[in-house]
Amino acid sequence: MSSRYPSDLTDAEWKRIEPIFDRFRFDEHDPRELINAVFYLVKSGCQWRMLPDEFPPWQTVYYHFRKWREMNLLQRLCDRIRRSARVAEGRDPSPSTAVIDTQSVDTERQGGPGRGRDPNKKVTGRKRHVIVDTLGLLLAVVVHPANENDAQSAPSVLEQLLGKVPRLKVIFADKGYKGLPGGLLWRCFHWLISVVEPDEESSGFDPLPKRWVIERTFGWFGGYRRLIRDYERRPEMSEAMVRAAMIRLMVPRIT
Repeated sequence: MSSRYPSDLTDAEWKRIEPIFDRFRFDEHDPRELINAVFYLVKSGCQWRMLPDEFPPWQTVYYHFRKWREMNLLQRLCDRIRRSARVAEGRDPSPSTAVIDTQSVDTERQGGPGRGRDPNKKVTGRKRHVIVDTLGLLLAVVVHPANENDAQSAPSVLEQLLGKVPRLKVIFADKGYKGLPGGLLWRCFHWLISVVEPDEESSGFDPLPKRWVIERTFGWFGGYRRLIRDYERRPEMSEAMVRAAMIRLMVPRIT
C-alpha cells in the first residue's frame, strides 16, 4: 500500500468498488494501487512519468488505465457508483430528468486529433459534451473539437444514454440546442428537449432553473488539475479522465 495521499481511496471506499475489478488479472500489482495512482494523476495534474515511486511503475498504471477505457470499465464503474449515490440520496437509481451542455477547454501544444476553435468562447481546443442528472452526477461524456456545433454533435452523447436511464423523460438544454430535432428525439426515444433561456429583463447573475446543475459539475472539474486543460493526445483519453474524476468525486457519497 502506498503512503496516504488525499486522493487515495479509504478502506471503506475501496470495498464498495473492489468487486468490479475481481474479473481482471493484475499479476503482481494491487488493483487498489493502480486506481489510486490514476486518482493521484487526475487530482494533481502531474504527467504519467512523474507518478510517485510509491505507486506501481507509470507504464503499468498507464497500460491498465488504457485497458480499462477500452473495456468500458470506467463507464460501467461510473454508472454503478452514480446509481448507488442516487439511492443514498433517496432517489430512484434512474433519473427522470437530465441536463446537457458543453465545456470548451484549451488543449496543450502537443499534437493530436480532435481540435478546433470555439468562436463564442474564444477557446482553441476541445469541447466536453456532458449530460448529468439533477444531482450533477455524470451520465455521459463525449469529447470533440471545440468548433463543432452543440446541436449537431449532441446525438453522439445522447446515444450513450440508450438502455441506461429507463425513466428519463426530459433533458434541459440551453439555446445552443434549438437546432436539435426535438420531435424526432421524442418519437424515437420518448425524450423531451426543454430549452431554458435567460430572462431578458433580469440583470446581473441569475441561475437558470435546472441549468445551474451542470455548471456546478463543470466547477467540480476545476478541482481536478488534469481537467483544467485538455492534456491528452486523443479525445477518448480525455473522456476517460473525466470519468475517473467523477468516479473519485462520487465514491464518498456511497460510503
